[in-house]
Amino acid sequence: MSRPKARYKVVVKNNFTGDQLKVELVDLPFLEGRRFRVRVNGQWAQQVPVASKTVVTKQVRGWLVKH
Repeated sequence: MSRPKARYKVVVKNNFTGDQLKVELVDLPFLEGRRFRVRVNGQWAQQVPVASKTVVTKQVRGWLVKH
């Protein structure tokens, strides 16, 4: 089975520790493009499997504050 291509991708890297967060948003079939399936570091997200761009940016911001 082929891997679906991401419409949006955000990569955030901490250059001191080398920690990296890669978030990809994949289009859902039959929806208007407001919600996406989320892939984090190559695996489908468990906590928030389907989200909007706003929710994902809030999650990434939280990761940045933590690290």
